[in-house]
Amino acid sequence: MQIENLMDLAARIEVLPTYDAALTRQAFDLVSRKMPEADLAMIEAGSLGSIAAVLVLIDHALPGWAVSMTGIANDINGHWTCTLRRSGTQDDDAFIGIGKGPELSNALLGALLKALSQGRRL
Repeated sequence: MQIENLMDLAARIEVLPTYDAALTRQAFDLVSRKMPEADLAMIEAGSLGSIAAVLVLIDHALPGWAVSMTGIANDINGHWTCTLRRSGTQDDDAFIGIGKGPELSNALLGALLKALSQGRRL
């Protein structure tokens, strides 16, 4: 997937008010090439759109990165901002991912795709 496509996919996922299986599957397929089979089985047993599944994906794609989430939990009208940084204590990270949207798992996934589009190669 090209960088432009990562950003396009992130933008499409972020605006969705709910989980979209097809778009989430595209994102997981992109990143899952680096994941151990055990973790893939765990994700497949649950829901690809779950927050836990997305956090496992972030852990493998960007190990050791800080994850922050802020927002209002309000059913389909949540207002979430998720930030992925190399360090939770520095402001000058070269690569950062910021995702926003009404669905927390989508905002996290958008942040991951944006961080990956900025230079981290899978």
